[in-house]
Amino acid sequence: MLKLLVPIDGSQHSDRAVDYAIQRARQTRDGACVELLNVQLPMTGVNVKMFISQENLESYYRDEAMTVLQPALHRLREAGIPVEHHIGVGDPGRVTVDYAIGKQIDEIIIGSRGRGVLSGALLGSVAQKVIHLSPVPVVVIT
Repeated sequence: MLKLLVPIDGSQHSDRAVDYAIQRARQTRDGACVELLNVQLPMTGVNVKMFISQENLESYYRDEAMTVLQPALHRLREAGIPVEHHIGVGDPGRVTVDYAIGKQIDEIIIGSRGRGVLSGALLGSVAQKVIHLSPVPVVVIT
């Protein structure tokens, strides 16, 4: 079974990556499953550690990630594609590649740009990092 990883950040480009993953999964003879990944940037600083418990911080990451993941999960389930989701915290490019390696992903499908400040750039910094670091084939969706 083909294992596809789609990093999700709630941008239009990640939505199009989900569309592509659905098409790719349907075209695969031996079946495919899709793993969705949302990576939250870590909240750092002395104030965070002093005033927010680890439990509350993890709850915050989970709530924020599920808000982004839920529409994609719904679309994949409606399409009849087996789907799982994961929430990471850290550098999005590095977490994506580490996840792909650890889960033995066959292909990463990533939007060319995300929701960051440079969303108008030709290729986003996360997509660039994933392309650069990944031993797994990467499909970039514009």
